Amino acid sequence: MSIELRNLRQFVAIAELGSYRRASQALFIAQPALSVSIRKLEEAVGAPLLTRGARGVTLTQAGAALLADARRALFHADQG
Repeated sequence: MSIELRNLRQFVAIAELGSYRRASQALFIAQPALSVSIRKLEEAVGAPLLTRGARGVTLTQAGAALLADARRALFHADQG
C-alpha cells in the first residue's frame, strides 16, 4: 500500500493539534473518516503512530519518527 500526501497531511494535523476532533475540524472532514485514514497509514507504515488518551493524542516512537519525515515530504511537495 502506498502512502498518500493526504494521509501525511492528516497525520501532521493530528500531531500538531493533539486531537482527532480538532484536526477533523481544521481539515473539514468527518472524524470517523480521519480515523480510518490514520488506520490505513498505520497499516502502510506497519506500526501504530498515535495513542489516544483522556487528554488527547500522543505520538508513539514510530509516530515521532514519521512526523519529521512527513513534514519534510509535505514541504517538498508544496515547493514542487
